[in-house]
Amino acid sequence: MTDEIGFAPVSMSRKPGEQTDGVPSLRRIDLLARLSGAFDLAEGQDIGHSARVAQVADAIAKRMGLHSDVRERTRHVALLHDSGVAVRDLPSSVAPEGGHTAAGAWVAELMGLDAEVQHAIRCTHERWDGAGRPFEFSMRQIPLESLLVSAAHWISDIVVPGAHPLRARATALASSPAQLSPAVGGQVAEALFEELRSDAIWMSLWQDDLPAAMVAESDEGEASPSIVVEIASGVGAVVDSATREHGRAANTATLARLLAGAMQLSEAETDAVEVAALLMDIGNLGVPRHILDKPAILSIDEMEAMRRHPGWSAQLIEQVPGLEVISTWVQSHHERPDGRGYPEMLERDEIPIPSRILAVADAYWALRAARPYRQALSHKEAVGLIVDEAGGQFDPDVADILPTVLELDRVA
Repeated sequence: MTDEIGFAPVSMSRKPGEQTDGVPSLRRIDLLARLSGAFDLAEGQDIGHSARVAQVADAIAKRMGLHSDVRERTRHVALLHDSGVAVRDLPSSVAPEGGHTAAGAWVAELMGLDAEVQHAIRCTHERWDGAGRPFEFSMRQIPLESLLVSAAHWISDIVVPGAHPLRARATALASSPAQLSPAVGGQVAEALFEELRSDAIWMSLWQDDLPAAMVAESDEGEASPSIVVEIASGVGAVVDSATREHGRAANTATLARLLAGAMQLSEAETDAVEVAALLMDIGNLGVPRHILDKPAILSIDEMEAMRRHPGWSAQLIEQVPGLEVISTWVQSHHERPDGRGYPEMLERDEIPIPSRILAVADAYWALRAARPYRQALSHKEAVGLIVDEAGGQFDPDVADILPTVLELDRVA
């Protein structure tokens, strides 16, 4: 959006490190290896659980001499194997049979992964002996990728944060391939235990940046900014399903982009603001559902838990190469010009300009949505509240320009 539609350039001071070169070119694996930590939070696991499963599953596949295509699918299946736990409202077009594995297949579809990966995710709770679910498949009816992830999941439950590597190794090797074979088949079980007898796998599971090591093993070739936008859009849709507000992330991203243009941000910054808006609530997947659904005022402890989500979002996003600046915007999108925001109680000039834009876009669509404790507000009511809070909760320049942006672009 430019002066051609009536906006005068807004002079706003820039802080060092606030500007960005835009949306980087990345591969799917580059993003999923880091952002999968959000699904760990939703499952009540530590951030890194899915990456450990992927590391072990890939090590088994490598030991078995499997083709690179199988290894690539295995990594993707492992990173998203329990992503469906985060999903609460599946679109009507998605069959609910299969519970969280069916939901995980939907997540994989959102992330641009093919039908083979989606089917393998649906089958991650099947067993070689036919006693699994939801299809009661057996033996070679089950995709090999699913069996590899099941085997890796078994060992990852032993390798928990804080566990001593030697103790974890001893615990794992106290079992035998025969004990695991009914679940994953003899070939996969034997390969797993061969891998567990090597030092390399144990050293890899305790390294500081496991996703980076896994990504280095990948020969996934395609990298582009459009993949980043696609994955970010998928993440936004998953968060929307968790909070039962379908379309919220996309609407917020559209409005944030329009506000960024109206504020005369560069095209690169505007693109990055859109990605930030899609990703900024990924940390909500770590907020307990009873807090998200509470129909009354939150307690102090519940409010503190809710206020952790920008930090969780930033922690996940900053691990993605090229998104470090975006992570700082996301962390500050609940700060307020009057210094009463969170998590750091920054004041106006300390808050990145993109964060101020995200705050207004986020608030508008939050007010337009129904909450357990109130009905959805009308367009006029939502705009009125934001304009009334200009200089307090919201940056006055962004708040003042909101009504014109909404009117001109008919976003509401």
